[in-house]
Formats: sequence, structure tokens, C-alpha cells
Amino acid sequence: MLRRLTALVDSCLLPTVRGRHERLPEWVMRSLENGTPGAAVDTRETADALRAALPDALTGHPGDPARHEAEGGGNAAAADLVAAGANLHLAVRPGRRADQTRVFVTDLQMHGVAAALGPFTAGGSLRPFAEGAAAGVRGITAGHTPVPGDEDLPAMLSARAVTGVLRGELGYGGVVLSDTLDAPSIVDGWGVPGAAVLAWIAGVDLVRLGPSSGAGVRDAIHAAAARAVADGDLPQRRLEEAAERVARLRRWASEPRMPAQEPAPAAGAG
Repeated sequence: MLRRLTALVDSCLLPTVRGRHERLPEWVMRSLENGTPGAAVDTRETADALRAALPDALTGHPGDPARHEAEGGGNAAAADLVAAGANLHLAVRPGRRADQTRVFVTDLQMHGVAAALGPFTAGGSLRPFAEGAAAGVRGITAGHTPVPGDEDLPAMLSARAVTGVLRGELGYGGVVLSDTLDAPSIVDGWGVPGAAVLAWIAGVDLVRLGPSSGAGVRDAIHAAAARAVADGDLPQRRLEEAAERVARLRRWASEPRMPAQEPAPAAGAG
């Protein structure tokens, strides 16, 4: 029973590894062996180390949203992320214009790079997220922004935002990611372990650990999750549901797609 719970928790965590690493930190390696689906990275060297440890890893990357929006949209973003060894774009911004989100997500995912659209706050315009959901966006990131009328809980900890609005009103059925848990407002208000548990209770599937998290934080999250399950606050079936969604995303991201190519330069450019 405990071993199953430990594997479920690890399968719903996405650690962050910053910088160039020819070998991943030992605690990340142990997590991968226990079911963690991948990691967020920012260099090709670390992406290669991750794939060496786990060939079908979910490999997240922040990309360059401002440049992609200006220079070629989803196709350019896919080319950049594929070149970086990644298959999950962790920073797809909601489009300001009608249909912009749908086009970006469709173009990006056509090349096998999953989009994580966000941050979702349950406030402001929901149009980009409705467009993304209709286009089959593979991930939506719930953000740190407080949700009005829900005791000022951040969206990533708010069942009203995740389960009520995102799942219910928008009918989204893909993976919900948390934003990273190392924001000062999260650390000061709930602590990383407490926030991870509250995020899963709220309906988040994949909890993102910030670059400052290590083996101690992972162990504390496991302890907090075990207590919450024992107390009945976090049903194990909620973790099972989350783990299955993450597994589907990982399978999707490991399937071959058409190669992504950089857009051709405009005529006369040079």
C-alpha cells in the first residue's frame, strides 16, 4: 500500500533541473526510477542526460514565448524545443487575438511538442483557454494568482478554479499542471509539501517543483501526501486519476511526429 502511494506521488511530480548537467542529480535519478515522468530543463545537455536515464521522458522547457510570438508562432517554437531535446513547452501564453491560441497550439503539437498553456487564473478572459481546450491542448498550467471569492487561494490550489471552471465550465480533460511551488507566496503561505497536497486535492495532476527543491523537499511531499491520504483529505483515487492523465501525456509526447523546421527567412532578408 505504502509503496503504491509512493509511486503515485512520484508519478505526479515534475522536478526542475537548471543548467548543464551530463548526469542528473541523484535524487532526480531515484525519482525517475520510482515513476517520475521526467523533468523541466533549460539546456540540451540536461535534456540528453534525462533521455539517457529515461528514453521516453517528459522533457519540459520554458522556450522563448516572446520571440516565438513575434517570429513564427507554434512552428518556430516546435523547432526550437525539438532542437533543445524537449517535448513539452512549459510557457505557452494565452493569445491576445481571437483564434491565436488555437493556431499556436495546433502548430506546436503537430510536431509532437505538447503545449502547457497558462497561467490559468479563472479570472479575466477565458476565451484563450476555451480555444486551447477545443484545439486539444495537452496541458494547462494553473498559476499563482489568487482566485477572487475563493479565500484568495492561488488558482493552482483552488478547486473552484481547477475543478469548477477549468474542468467544469470549459470541459478540459487534459493534464493540469501547477506553476512551480517555489514562489514566495506559496512557500510562505503553505510550504511546498502542503501546497503540493492542496494542488492535488484541487484537481492538479502534475505538480512542478522549482529549481531550489531537492531530496528533502521530495521526502517532505511524500510524508505530507501520506498523512493527507490517511486522514481522508486526499483520496488515493485522485492521485491515480492524476497519474493516468500524466501517463497519457507522456505516451503522446513520445510518439513520432513530422519534423519541425525553422520558418524560411523572408525574401530579401539578410
